[in-house]
Amino acid sequence: MLIFYFLIKFLNQRCSCLKTVSEMVAEQRKILQCFSAICFILISQKSVLIWSQNLAPTFMANMTVVRVTEDAPKGTSVFRIAAEDKDGDPLLYGLEGELASVYFTVNSTSGDVTIKEAIDREIYANSNDHFGITITVDDGLNALVKKTLHIFIEDVNDNAPAFKGLPYQADVAEQNEEVGMEIFKVFASDSDRGNNGSVTYEILEFIPSDNVELFEISKNGSVFLKGQLEFARASIYQVLVKAVDQGKPEAKYSTTRLIINVIDIPNKPPEYLSSVYHVRIPENLPVNTVIITVTAIDGDRGINNPITYSINGTSTFKVDNVTGKVTTASMLDRENMEELITIDITAFELVNGIKDLSATATTTITILILDVNDNKPIFYSMHGTSTDTFRAIVPEETANGMPILHIFAQDLDQGNNGTFGAFLQGPDSTAFNLNRNIVYNEGMLTIQVANSEALDFERNDFLQFQIFAIELETKERFSSFANIRIVITDRNDNRPVFNQDYFMLEVPEDSTNGYNVTCITATDADSAHFGEITYQLFGSDSVLQTFDVDPVFGVFFIKNKTLLDRETRPQFFVTLQARDGGGLTTNAQIRISISDANDQVPVFQGNSYSGFIKENEVKNIVQVQAFDRDQANSPNSEITYTIIDGDLVKYFIINGSNGVISVVKPLDRESMDVSLNGIINLIVQAKDGGNPALSSTVQVAITVEDVNDNGPVFNQSTYFVAVPEDQQDRCVFEVRALDSDVTDSNRLMTYRIEDGARGQFIISTGRGELQQSACIHVTPETRLDYDGGPRKYRLTVAAIDFGFDPNTGYTTIQVDILDANDEAPILIGSSLSNVFANENGIINTTIVTIQAFDPDTDAELHFFIRGTECLDEKGRKMNSSLCKNWFQLTERSGSLVYSGPVDRESVQAVLLRVQVVDYNTVHSSNMSEEGHVKIIIADENDNAPIFSGTENRKVVVLEFVTEGLEVAVLEATDRDAGKNGAITFHIGEVNFTVPGASPVNKTTTESFYVQTSLNSKYMWEGSLRIKNHLELSLKGCWKIKIVAVDGGKPSNTVHHLLEVYVVNGSSKLQLVFDKLPGTVLLMEKQILSILEAAVPGTNVVVSKVLPAIKTSNLKRTIMDIYFIDDKGIVVNPDVIRGEIEKNVSALTSLIDLGLRAVGSLSSHLKSDNKANLHRVISILAVANITSVALAVLLPVYIRQRYQRKLKAASSISVAQLTSVKRNPMVFDVPGTNMYTTEGSNPIWNKTQFIEVTSCFNEDTCSDQQSLNSLDDNPIADEKDYFNIREPNTYKYQEKRGNVFFISAQKSDSENSHEATAHNFLSIALASHEERKCVGKPKSGKMINLLNNRRLNGTDL
Repeated sequence: MLIFYFLIKFLNQRCSCLKTVSEMVAEQRKILQCFSAICFILISQKSVLIWSQNLAPTFMANMTVVRVTEDAPKGTSVFRIAAEDKDGDPLLYGLEGELASVYFTVNSTSGDVTIKEAIDREIYANSNDHFGITITVDDGLNALVKKTLHIFIEDVNDNAPAFKGLPYQADVAEQNEEVGMEIFKVFASDSDRGNNGSVTYEILEFIPSDNVELFEISKNGSVFLKGQLEFARASIYQVLVKAVDQGKPEAKYSTTRLIINVIDIPNKPPEYLSSVYHVRIPENLPVNTVIITVTAIDGDRGINNPITYSINGTSTFKVDNVTGKVTTASMLDRENMEELITIDITAFELVNGIKDLSATATTTITILILDVNDNKPIFYSMHGTSTDTFRAIVPEETANGMPILHIFAQDLDQGNNGTFGAFLQGPDSTAFNLNRNIVYNEGMLTIQVANSEALDFERNDFLQFQIFAIELETKERFSSFANIRIVITDRNDNRPVFNQDYFMLEVPEDSTNGYNVTCITATDADSAHFGEITYQLFGSDSVLQTFDVDPVFGVFFIKNKTLLDRETRPQFFVTLQARDGGGLTTNAQIRISISDANDQVPVFQGNSYSGFIKENEVKNIVQVQAFDRDQANSPNSEITYTIIDGDLVKYFIINGSNGVISVVKPLDRESMDVSLNGIINLIVQAKDGGNPALSSTVQVAITVEDVNDNGPVFNQSTYFVAVPEDQQDRCVFEVRALDSDVTDSNRLMTYRIEDGARGQFIISTGRGELQQSACIHVTPETRLDYDGGPRKYRLTVAAIDFGFDPNTGYTTIQVDILDANDEAPILIGSSLSNVFANENGIINTTIVTIQAFDPDTDAELHFFIRGTECLDEKGRKMNSSLCKNWFQLTERSGSLVYSGPVDRESVQAVLLRVQVVDYNTVHSSNMSEEGHVKIIIADENDNAPIFSGTENRKVVVLEFVTEGLEVAVLEATDRDAGKNGAITFHIGEVNFTVPGASPVNKTTTESFYVQTSLNSKYMWEGSLRIKNHLELSLKGCWKIKIVAVDGGKPSNTVHHLLEVYVVNGSSKLQLVFDKLPGTVLLMEKQILSILEAAVPGTNVVVSKVLPAIKTSNLKRTIMDIYFIDDKGIVVNPDVIRGEIEKNVSALTSLIDLGLRAVGSLSSHLKSDNKANLHRVISILAVANITSVALAVLLPVYIRQRYQRKLKAASSISVAQLTSVKRNPMVFDVPGTNMYTTEGSNPIWNKTQFIEVTSCFNEDTCSDQQSLNSLDDNPIADEKDYFNIREPNTYKYQEKRGNVFFISAQKSDSENSHEATAHNFLSIALASHEERKCVGKPKSGKMINLLNNRRLNGTDL
């Protein structure tokens, strides 16, 4: 009865699409035939219905994906295993798999799963942050039910960014880098996902900072220069860089330091280590004493040129030009020079040993001359002359405190050294005192009367004492004193009285005018005015013109010095008269003797002198003599001889008494100035002993004779010379020796070869001036042989002078024999190996250096490229113009460099033919054999992924779909290789549009997901699939942006827009063509263009193209299409059909393309056809009841027999297992499982219809995976672990060109209901869009196929 019910339903649907009654009757006949065939099959195969007594538990629909946070602590309940059992049996839950046992524990009764071990998401980052486990449920009666559960791990921010490529260091030139330029780039990676793994950068600090912002960093880690760097300010900067992620609630970070080395450039003058130099030195420093050291360094610290110094504007001090030490150049005397002295020191940089006048710096040294206690106090008279005797006349009984004498006292030293005390001492000193006792450096001392009673003329007419001055605060305690005489006057009652009547005086003949010869005084016992004595000379006019006397003090002095000449008048006589105030006089006679003064100059007896001596001798040479007319036997006539000039190196000495000149050390004739011609001119001085001494000079010419005391000397002890082996008839090397002797007899020389010539070389000495050199020749009778003879000679050459006792000098000449250039160069094989070159390499960057060898020593090698071959990745030749200009060979160095842009996608390898040429080859070929260098181009990520279809795609999906359904497959390629060409797909944006409403943005993980794989065509494939919570009950359009990202760094990204329309099956329009499916697919674009023109304002979307097989015509193909208007609404197929039928032009074009029928599910049967159909159905119902009665018999026996026959059929099948997703147009082996060859058992829970003749040949059927399997293939290998299909469902979508086939499988019960609605008139349609079997029926055979979800009349 069940079959009868579905048959009636099928007939109603089928007849509604037929055009005429005749067609309906024909169809009814065919249905009757089909029903008869079914009855026959059921009876012959003895099929029975098997009733199950207990059902196995099933997992709830949401037991597919679970999300677990990676920081979930141990013991946390993360999910519950949910299953149901129709029979209400108690259930036990479990987990299987290695990962399940590591991370989870399960309560077998409640199904609660808790964390056993914390999960680290980063471990599964390469598997899309998830792994699979197997959940199990057991009711104790049926087999253990298993299912794969996908665990998705949700990321938490548990990783801090980690810097890569440490340590970081960069070199930046000071004041030479452009501000804003990138100087370095840091990179930190964070293994977390999303914002948790997004890293930005900032600079926390840099040392030293100087409150100046010199650096900044961008968000991508590029460090930029923000200001100019100065090496003098800092040579190294430490930049503290922070990398922080964007995680919530708390971001994690890490820090590192970037070391920036500042490279110095020469732009600063020298700098002194001290800005100010002060020094205090005593005045008694010896000459060449170091007083201070100035130090300057190169202002450019990184260059540090040497410094030289010079001193400016003084001869008192000097500076060492290397060390900067300042020393005294002469003796210092503070009292005769400025106390504070400043000198300037200039520092110069030496660049390559040359003073750089542009790089100078000058500093000033302030020198304070410190006083040294080297002077004693001195007394001065009022005339300003120093004296140690003072005299004053004091009237008798002069009052106390009356000043009677002024004395100026001075100590030239400074400070404490010039402070002294003054006091009076002597028997009469008590009568007087001083106005001050301490004098600072200088001062006026006044002697005052202290005791007037002591001034008693009658008791003592004069008083005498001393004045002392002594330093108070020095350790030397220098002192001086002066005698003071105080004369006391009285009244005139006595004649002046001399202490003697005759005076004998001696006056130096060189006395000056005013010179005090002596003081002759007379005494007068009178006091007051009468005791005053005046003095006067009496004598000849000549005496009175020559001498005079002080009328008051009786000082006898010289009046006219010009009349004093001992040599003319040795004596004078004069009378001295003393007259007191009363007119009384007394005379005294004076004899004046003129003492000799040194006023005669010594005179040499000869105008010049000469002497002769041989070099290296020590003896007396010559004697000089002079005389003096001053007084004999006096110092004025005693003569002393000295050499004052001409003997700079102190070779000579003269006897100061007798004038004999001698040599004190041997003379060297060769070291003398050539311009002197061997003569040394000495200047000898004769000086008397007078004060001051007088002198005269005379020239003494000393002739130094040359002796042969120097031998010939070569400028090198060893010479090295290279001689070609073919050298003949010319000088191969010239040697020269020098003899320092002066005369030709001692200087000229001859040469000879002492040893080592082996008969191959001779030497010839030049003539005249050329005699100083000699030339070495190859012996004319011989020939040098590089190959057969010695390649090295060591010649010992001697040079002999012509002196009386000849001297000889030696040298060695190392002769290397050179080979003639007669060998061809050879390429070194090790440099011709395969090399790798980067795609897009920098022009002129060296890739490899080709090396060559030439045994000739003078080889000049030049490298050339003789040919270029372009190769693909399999080594096959390509057009040479593609890579001809990519590389060039540096001619002289052999460096292979980039000469143009390199594109790996055009050419994968380049084969170069290279050759080396010796430009100096003389006797043979100068070219090497050609070598080959293979350059393999290394890929760079310079190509973005490319989708195989450029236009946007439109896809329809039925409203009844399950999780994981494959909606569309996109293919993309990337011309790059390796990881750069590996493509990963993900969803970039999802929008859902409902007709009449605004678009709604969906999260990318809310509705769809993409699986990435590599297909058999080596194209990357992105499978767009549906998530379990997609609300397909809402009709509308899903606009999905699929993003393809390659694996390069940085990666390239492209996107593709896919439009997915949610429709129901009743909205499709089916077109039937009398063409094969392949032909229809080729015409698809033409068909779509006709339909879009026929129904303007709509988009035509093809759902699937299926073959339809009829007994009358096997060339039938069904095309399911949907029409969608601009608002995204699916148009009623009846409306579309009407539009097509009204458009004659479009309909004609479609008929020309093979269109035979147009139908839809909305068509209804006409009322006038129903009567005939009911009669046919009644007949079929009777046949169906009979068939069911027969099928109930012997159920167990029939089932067992059926299983055995099916297994036998499976074992002989030669069909290969193929992926439905890859090849949908294949045959099924009924009742088998997709993993049959892998060991799984087929599940017999579905009625199968096989060909009556058991046709399992490979022409008609191929073994495929079963669609009714409930197991999850527990033996799936690890690689396919995450692609295990859900029980009772199978998702598939096949893409041909721009067509997408989308469908879903229903439950077995619904399939069995609809199976009876098939057309069984020898025509089989595909049971599912992923299972298709096409074959021509043979006579007596019938193929019956199941599992099409809905079928209408146009499907046949």
